[in-house]
Amino acid sequence: MKLSSLAAVAVIGTLLSTLASSQEEQSSSLRRKDNERDQRRQLNLNQFHDPRSEFVKQQSEAIQHNANSARPNILFLLLDQWRPDWDGQHKDTRTGPLPLNMPFLDEMSRRGTHFTQAYVPSPFCGPSRACLAFGKEYDETGVMDNKRWSVDHTQWTTVYKLLRDDADYHTMSCGKDDFYEWDYNFPKYANNPNNMPVMDLGFSDAIRSDGKVRVAKDADELFKNEAYRTYLNGITVSKDDGTDINARQAYKGCFIGKGAPDGCDATSFQNEIYPDDFVRDKAIELLHRKPAGKPWFMQVNFPGPHPPIVSTSRMAASVMERQWPDPINNPGFMRCPQQTQKFKLNNQGQILPPQIDGRCNYAAELENLDALMFSIVKHVEEMGELDNTIVIVAGDHGENLGDNGASGKGMPWHAAVSTPLFIMGPGIRHGRVHEGPVSTLDLGGTWLDYAGVSNMAPGMTTSSLRSILAQDMSLPRRPHVSSGYLEWRTVIKEMPTSPEDPTLTSYKLICAKSPKGMKGAPKSATPFPAGEPYHIMLYDVTRDPDDLLPIEQLRPDVIAELLPLLPEGWCR
Repeated sequence: MKLSSLAAVAVIGTLLSTLASSQEEQSSSLRRKDNERDQRRQLNLNQFHDPRSEFVKQQSEAIQHNANSARPNILFLLLDQWRPDWDGQHKDTRTGPLPLNMPFLDEMSRRGTHFTQAYVPSPFCGPSRACLAFGKEYDETGVMDNKRWSVDHTQWTTVYKLLRDDADYHTMSCGKDDFYEWDYNFPKYANNPNNMPVMDLGFSDAIRSDGKVRVAKDADELFKNEAYRTYLNGITVSKDDGTDINARQAYKGCFIGKGAPDGCDATSFQNEIYPDDFVRDKAIELLHRKPAGKPWFMQVNFPGPHPPIVSTSRMAASVMERQWPDPINNPGFMRCPQQTQKFKLNNQGQILPPQIDGRCNYAAELENLDALMFSIVKHVEEMGELDNTIVIVAGDHGENLGDNGASGKGMPWHAAVSTPLFIMGPGIRHGRVHEGPVSTLDLGGTWLDYAGVSNMAPGMTTSSLRSILAQDMSLPRRPHVSSGYLEWRTVIKEMPTSPEDPTLTSYKLICAKSPKGMKGAPKSATPFPAGEPYHIMLYDVTRDPDDLLPIEQLRPDVIAELLPLLPEGWCR
């Protein structure tokens, strides 16, 4: 039986009410702010149907208009694998309270704009960051997974190069960037054994390092002079029993070894050598040596909270007395290990050795990162430059964190395909929550906009978020956002709930080409149909952010509107 759109909406409303009955305390995070909704209702929805070429033209004209404005510094703090609701602003989840303390992000929210639906162009490290660097959608970059960039990419222009060469910014980067290793100004390693072609990523200064596992596993002779590995190799630490060992040995024992038998204990592995703390120190080092009197951009690439999830003794102790919510449909998974074991005091008076895994230690990494980000921003303030600095905090993608039996990334579900996003700085509205969909792809366009760069490289489709940040509805807005990875693609669009109900909501259409594209699917998801070349799924992510209520059978009208927005060859 076919339902009219009005009847379908009524059915959905009943189902959603039932679904939400167990989480009344988190209702504020599932509904629109009244003032935000009223502002959007004043928006002419026809602009969302502009052709792509017209949208790009509008962006270029708007950026040219802003070219003569005061050019701010830009500080981009990028976390790796950061779940969207673990941002300190969501005090409740579907499975219970979330006692996460992130005072710096609380301040960011008060002093800037907090985006609650920030989607990444691809929920995987390498592809997401390539999209950001090149200003292009996932299918346009050719970086489909975490394999290295191809030779062709060495000839492309990055947004960092435009900032440096066209806007005369001093551009900096530090940490785990997941970019091409052989930048001819700042190669990640001292040797290039395969004689790979070099390229110019666009940085004026950089201190590049590897991810957590590569730092532990990769051989020194093959990956010479990578910053963090070199740092660890050059210092000595003491174990609980007073024995001195190399810091990298302690690091290996924690991240890929057997813990204490391999040198990882409460004394040998402390925050002074922790990977995120190292990146913070390198960020401040770059700030110290930047030239004076010139606008600057810095991207700080923290390796956390990406797995392996490892907490130092101090970090582990800070979260062990709090109760952390279970994953959705997966109770008992990722339990807090320091709450299930007994520990003895060591000679430093510390109870806990470093801890591995568990949702509580994911929280410990985030709370440590919150403090590190604050210290960088505080340093900018002490330099007298914060008032003219835009600060952006985001993740490269999310983390499923055990929901529906799956951890990790690469999935189309909200926890993996979106990330927290906070922006504050000169001219940016204070205390604003934007609940419509945006793409982190557009961070590059936002930087270029504020820097006054109007001529983008060929093929770039990144746009600017200035219309939201400045609350200027006359500026163009991206009509929809997209994401994808290997076996699936998705498009998310804000649109009226139905022809009869003008209230704006966000619909997400997913096209999977195989069951692999449905990894981590909630139990309620319709199964991949046998013998079919693809499967279509639809969710109202405003009312159902956990993707628990599929509505593709109820809203064929929404599918018909969103289907043409998918890339060619995907479900159409």
